[in-house]
Amino acid sequence: MLKRTITAELIKKFNEMLHKILDDIDNKDYEGALNLIDAAFKDIFRLSIKFFNSLSLENIMEMVKINGSIVTDKCIMMAKLLEEEGNILENQNKLDDAFYIHQKSLNLFLEAYLNGDSTNCGLKNYFSDIDPLINKVCEYKLYFTLLSKIADYYAETKRYDKADNVIYEILGENDYDEKHIKFSIEFYENLLLKSDNDLNSGNLPREEIEQSLSSLRNMLQNK
Repeated sequence: MLKRTITAELIKKFNEMLHKILDDIDNKDYEGALNLIDAAFKDIFRLSIKFFNSLSLENIMEMVKINGSIVTDKCIMMAKLLEEEGNILENQNKLDDAFYIHQKSLNLFLEAYLNGDSTNCGLKNYFSDIDPLINKVCEYKLYFTLLSKIADYYAETKRYDKADNVIYEILGENDYDEKHIKFSIEFYENLLLKSDNDLNSGNLPREEIEQSLSSLRNMLQNK
């Protein structure tokens, strides 16, 4: 049942359910909104919100794939429902719980954006939630996998200066160890494949990338 195809009818139904959830949140009926989110999970995915909250990201990702490929709309539905659950927890001042749920939501959104099929996606308007979610979770220390996805997202959206900031956050959080230096070198080498106009418009000139690469390669040689 989880593997069923996302149809226009299901997308319409999801938007209607989400509208009711947002109405309850606006009216501060958080219990009602959580019950609606739980009902939406059960209706679309045949599983409760409690079950989803107990799953690892890896297990969740398997549930939004068919033959190894992400079903983009399904991934977005799951991400959006989790986002609103996180927003409710935030409004209830359960900040650690909200962070945990928002982090899962952001991961799903980024996977859908970076690895899904946006061409045949009926819910891609919800990708506008990615930046606000990044702003929410960046107040906490994030793990490498999520930070690397955020860097890829900024690069994909041609905000190379922001991607550069994330790379230096990754390096700093990991004491410039060999693994993360190699990752960063590969990231910058991929950026160099962009045109000068592209890089300049993204506020990261080629010269700055080359300087960063030179510095990182020197560090790697001295490891």
